[in-house]
Amino acid sequence: MSDPLERGGGQRRVGWGERGYDCCCLLLLMWPATGGMWLMGSTRVWGYAPGLLLSFLGASLVLMRPVVFPHTPRWFVPPGFTGWGLMTAYAVAGVIWASVPHAARAEALRWMCLLAAGFAWTQLGIRGHRWKWVLGVLLAAVTLTGLYAWVQHMDQSRQVLWMLRPDQYGLRASGTYLCPNHLANMIAMLVPVALVVLVLPAAGFPLRILAGYFLLVTTPVLYWTHSRSGWLGMAGGVGAMLLLLAWRKSRAGLLVIVVALPLLGAVGGWIAWKTLPAVQERIAPVIENPEKASGIRMKMWSDAPAMFRDHPVLGHGGGSFVWAYPPYQRHVTQHLRYDFIHNDYLQLAIEYGGVGLLLAGLALVASLWGMGRGVLGARTDEAAYLLAGAGGGVVGSLLHALFDFNFHIFPNPHALVWIGGMAWGVWAAMERKSEPVTPRGQLVRRVLGGLGAAGCMVGAWLALSTGMAYWANLKGDLAKSRLDWDQVEAHYQRANRWDAWDWKPYLGLGHFNASRALWYRDPDRAAEQEGKRRLAEEAIGYFQAAQERNPLEMAAEFGLARAHNAAGHPEEALEHYRNAARHQRRHVFYREQLGIQLRRLGQDDEAMEVFRQNVADGVATDVSRMNIRALERKAARAAALKDAPP
Repeated sequence: MSDPLERGGGQRRVGWGERGYDCCCLLLLMWPATGGMWLMGSTRVWGYAPGLLLSFLGASLVLMRPVVFPHTPRWFVPPGFTGWGLMTAYAVAGVIWASVPHAARAEALRWMCLLAAGFAWTQLGIRGHRWKWVLGVLLAAVTLTGLYAWVQHMDQSRQVLWMLRPDQYGLRASGTYLCPNHLANMIAMLVPVALVVLVLPAAGFPLRILAGYFLLVTTPVLYWTHSRSGWLGMAGGVGAMLLLLAWRKSRAGLLVIVVALPLLGAVGGWIAWKTLPAVQERIAPVIENPEKASGIRMKMWSDAPAMFRDHPVLGHGGGSFVWAYPPYQRHVTQHLRYDFIHNDYLQLAIEYGGVGLLLAGLALVASLWGMGRGVLGARTDEAAYLLAGAGGGVVGSLLHALFDFNFHIFPNPHALVWIGGMAWGVWAAMERKSEPVTPRGQLVRRVLGGLGAAGCMVGAWLALSTGMAYWANLKGDLAKSRLDWDQVEAHYQRANRWDAWDWKPYLGLGHFNASRALWYRDPDRAAEQEGKRRLAEEAIGYFQAAQERNPLEMAAEFGLARAHNAAGHPEEALEHYRNAARHQRRHVFYREQLGIQLRRLGQDDEAMEVFRQNVADGVATDVSRMNIRALERKAARAAALKDAPP
């Protein structure tokens, strides 16, 4: 293998040390979009924390490369990178004012990881023709997932590895993802890339065969996912890729494609409508009743303006939607917990406000504009075609994000920066002039690389601590379910030591001590009361610590109510019941417990209002109805006694 020399534009041999170093970088950076995809999409901490750790380590090695190997080619900064850097810096700063700092920190780590990975992939793409096998790895990984989806389809199985997929997805193919839409997005973003590789002679015979095999395997899978947003993303991505390549050829070619694409889309859509049952099954409801066909999407979107109006500038904070949404949940009645609003643009506006929306919008425009200019101005088809394929992947993902939250599914954006970074690396290697790096420039690059690597190492440590705290907290939950009281506190305290920002271990300790207070027994009545009070006070302290870390965690609010009752403070318990019921209006258990607490305190009139309001809001259970009848009978007896003659 050879690379352009930094000085003179000649060629130099790359030693085995450099090859091994780069191989290590590549393996680390590949994990999130390959191994992370195979861990059920890495939608939970146990899946994405290892990916964050490995990706940060890989990016830090790339940033340190000029220090280790002085002949490392000049860095190339893709268009829009500075804008994404500003957005990432804003996400990091937003941890300060976020509603839930721990969740905001996790989102900031994701932004940092994607930024570092995008930069690293670009630099690795500059060297030689490694892009062929590197893109081949990604295509092969998704092909394997597609083959697993074939097995699911043939067996008519909802099994995903060691878990059963939720009933709501039926028998839609999802591969190693739990949600079919996420697999559809991964396939759709890679279809334009596979198509350009298939027609690009410079890709070589093996990679072109692999691209054809990828299309052969995954095209039926994309259909079996029944993902309308996936189909839209694939069509839009391929269309964008064709427009870029046609524009590159000539303006006449662009005009032909602009005219032909709608016609081809109409004909293809009509054929699909007539021949593919799933297309009719999924599209017909949209035509008949868009709101009903959207499920909870349009109802959730109706709640978004109120959330934005309350925090229009800075937003609620990264990752805070799941906690901030319940007070605004008016149109959606099916469930209590929603992590995403099923539109990444609305979610961005809600969590990061107008400032975040502006920064991300400017960065996106700069990236797309740069891609367009790169395709049009490239001297070689190799660079232009790869960049056009990556641009199609970006457009496909942007269209999908109108109806889903694919940018929050950890492997998917990492696959996007993988193909984008590789494409820009190839473009930089072939299109920019080879200029020597001055001694001063080398020094600056080493300093910046060291600082960037240090930042990546901090990110890697935070990812490790987050993952270890999650694991220790999970072990605490399991010990609590087994009533292994000797181990519960030890595991939760270990989680606290790993990540002091995390509220969940404190919540677990609070529930643990509140339960102990409820069941505490002692032959000595006074000793029993003192034991209950002591355990309840400990629980109160833990719940308060959880609230300090997440003020929107209503499980802590409800726990405080229980603990105050156990400690003999019913009035304080009432206030916490009020807060929990007020924040989560759809949470009938909180609302009914508020009514019960009011009855305990003799406030029957307000209790009656609470239970009747539960019925009026359509959230009541038999508990509300039984209490209404009991209160009505009590009121009737009181009225009869009052009217009875002396």
